[in-house]
Amino acid sequence: MTDKFMYGAPILQGSATTPGVQIPKELKVLIPEILKACTDFGLDYYSTVIQMLTYDEMSEIASYGGFPVRYPHWKWGMEYEEMQRGYMYGMHKIYELVINSNPCYIYCLNSNTLLDNVTVIAHATGHNHFFKNNIYFKHTSQNMINELANHGSRIRKYMQRWGKERVIEFIDHLLRIETLVDPIKAWETRQVKNPIVRDERKYRYPKRININGDRNYMDNWINTKEYVNSEKSRIEKEEKTEELGILKHPERDIFGWIMENIPLKPWQADIMNMIYDEAMYFSPQGATKVGNEGFASWIDYNIIAKQGLCALGQKNHDEGIVEYSIHKAGVLGGKYSTNPYKLGFNLLCDIEEKWNKGRFGHEYDMCDNFKQKENWDLNLGLGKEKVFEVVKLYDDVNLIREFFTQDFCDKYEFFDWKKHPSGEYVIESRDAKKIKQKLIQKHTNRGLPDIRLADHNHLNRNIMLLEHQWEGRQLYTPYVEETMKSISFITGRSILLVSKNENEDEVIFYCDENDGLNVYKLSREEYKREFGLTKG
Repeated sequence: MTDKFMYGAPILQGSATTPGVQIPKELKVLIPEILKACTDFGLDYYSTVIQMLTYDEMSEIASYGGFPVRYPHWKWGMEYEEMQRGYMYGMHKIYELVINSNPCYIYCLNSNTLLDNVTVIAHATGHNHFFKNNIYFKHTSQNMINELANHGSRIRKYMQRWGKERVIEFIDHLLRIETLVDPIKAWETRQVKNPIVRDERKYRYPKRININGDRNYMDNWINTKEYVNSEKSRIEKEEKTEELGILKHPERDIFGWIMENIPLKPWQADIMNMIYDEAMYFSPQGATKVGNEGFASWIDYNIIAKQGLCALGQKNHDEGIVEYSIHKAGVLGGKYSTNPYKLGFNLLCDIEEKWNKGRFGHEYDMCDNFKQKENWDLNLGLGKEKVFEVVKLYDDVNLIREFFTQDFCDKYEFFDWKKHPSGEYVIESRDAKKIKQKLIQKHTNRGLPDIRLADHNHLNRNIMLLEHQWEGRQLYTPYVEETMKSISFITGRSILLVSKNENEDEVIFYCDENDGLNVYKLSREEYKREFGLTKG
């Protein structure tokens, strides 16, 4: 591993005016035509900057999460080495990288063929449109390439002042909890806590059912004494809850709660705020992987194949389609692949076909004539419009929930399987509802467990109580232990996490802050004995 990742050195050490590898002349003259075809097709995208990289440089940018400069950390070097080995041994190849920013940066690989680069520019422009128009990216920063560079600069200063090892250790702990955020918080306005001390109280009043002026005599019968007393009781509980600082509901944004409520040193608080902003920036990408990759694949299919831009730069107008088909087959991954490219592409193609032929709505759903449904075609031509609407409004879970139908399941031969005791794999079901549920589970919360903060002062002992929202999958113990240790290290508190084991029996993980951050696994009875909750 090179030292540059520990120092966060920028890559793209090209000339003073143009970094990286020069774009070949034969591709440079085609770029305006590719972008014009994308615009004419209806794409609305950010201004585009296209750069050419060697695979070594592409691996460096990919290891930095798609950005040319990040803060110094050993994990970038680990990811770089993994990508380099994968490329050397033919395990994978990165054709392009796209950054969600304005302008949008598209990095192309210099070892690609001319047709590959024509294809990936059209594909990446589809991503560009998605970033600009999908509602889940509405609140992401469009200047992140500069913000991340600034983060790197500030963190380097903290390393010089407080020591590289000390700062990196703190970042290690933050990276273990960076997925414990609530993406919905991006829609809320973050407010800086006012340092001025104010002694004020918000008064609440019992809710009353309004009565028209000429029916005031009904007030005592409608707003009864029991109803008013129950409202007063509710208000009293809410005020006591706020006074004691008790959470009203389990808090999903554990990272954000720690950042706002746990006292830290100024340099730690600043770094935590930076890592939180980065986690919130990347969060929508994890929630829209299927839709984003599917749409970009759908765009390059329409632009390169249907409109014939595969012939750009070729000797004859009918060349390039075979090479494009081979490229496309490799990306989609085969007939039974469920990778995001294939699943998203098939869903959008199916949506396009259904809305072109009018295969939706009450009349179509109620039709029980198989032959009539098979030949159903109202020639509405609404497919492209519907795809753009879906791209604007849906994340992966909603996309799968609404459009993964039994017709789609049968058409693309989805099935659920299990391993037979003999070792043979057999098809268990072709029911779209069961398969859809597994796909939704796979893409909900980016496939990660949903952990929430239930009580920040459990048993009044300054213990944080976390709850795993059980969805049928048990937690991976090594990850649980490291994450709990990191939360305890940052907060200075002991941690409890309630979950279940493979038999769905309750299990409680306990990280004791006073016992070297060791993590123990307890049953409910052991937990009660440990904390003195048993009677007698």
